[in-house]
Amino acid sequence: MRRRIGHIPEILASAVLVVSLFSATPAGAVGGFGDVGPSEFYSEAVQWMADEGLTQGTSPGCFSPAATTTRGEVAVFLHRYAGTPSGATANFVDVDSSDFFAAAVGWMASTGITTGATQHTFEPHRSVTRGEIAVFLHRFFDTPDGGGEPFSDVGPTDFFADAAAWMVSSGITTGTSSTTFHPARPVTRGELATFMYRVSDSPPVTLSVDGVCGAAVDPVLSEAEARSWALLSDLRAHVGLPALPRDASMDAFARDWSATMASSGSFAHSGGPFGENIAWWSKASATPADAADRLHDLWVNSPGHYANMTNGRYTEVGVGFWQSTDGWHATHVFR
Repeated sequence: MRRRIGHIPEILASAVLVVSLFSATPAGAVGGFGDVGPSEFYSEAVQWMADEGLTQGTSPGCFSPAATTTRGEVAVFLHRYAGTPSGATANFVDVDSSDFFAAAVGWMASTGITTGATQHTFEPHRSVTRGEIAVFLHRFFDTPDGGGEPFSDVGPTDFFADAAAWMVSSGITTGTSSTTFHPARPVTRGELATFMYRVSDSPPVTLSVDGVCGAAVDPVLSEAEARSWALLSDLRAHVGLPALPRDASMDAFARDWSATMASSGSFAHSGGPFGENIAWWSKASATPADAADRLHDLWVNSPGHYANMTNGRYTEVGVGFWQSTDGWHATHVFR
């Protein structure tokens, strides 16, 4: 619910996710995604996912291959891969019936593909690990035998041991090295696409190298975003941290979410694969610079938002604003 501060309504919220160890390199346009190049290890896999209708990307023209994949996203991908069958309602306290992944999580639970992160939670916004995705895929295919375990970092009693062995014997993965699997490492969207493509026997595809990650930006929004990024960079410099470079696909994601909040009249986190700050100011007539200043001040004076903005582990940021009759909405996404 929106609240009033003084005489001008404004609201903000923050979400912190585990930072990915990967960085995006937008270059190319495979499958209609401007941030997927034609010579990446995941290029054919992303094209296949687009051809099969398994993904619409993270925002218009963007797949975000280097972003970590959330457990909620995995549920949606597997659900679509299965043909979106119906399933029971997910009995997890952190999955609401209105969440985009609710039906998929319910189906996963009803088929035994997941038993949850705990008895009562699914943790849909947490990055999925390599061990977890191995188990999900293994259960999806009715836990086929995989032979002996070839990895030094996978013990025979680990919950993912049989699944990891099956992934190797099936050619779905060769591990992170000849002797390691790194089961606790987060899985990127590009890696997940590759796993799903290989488990489907890597059917031939024709790369469609067209698409742009992020549409042309309204100069008014661009001005507000540039100002907001400059303020963030100054803040980080003040506390001895380097500026975070902006990533085009993350900018597009942030702008799209700000527009979604404005058009829906709601104020909530996107559920995307990033650390996230969101804010709203009802003064629609404010100039781009004033809007950027005001929303920056709101974030700086809120401990959770300030923590995101001064997090030394983050390496990239996306900045997205939206102006409507309802005021100014802003989103910062971090990884």
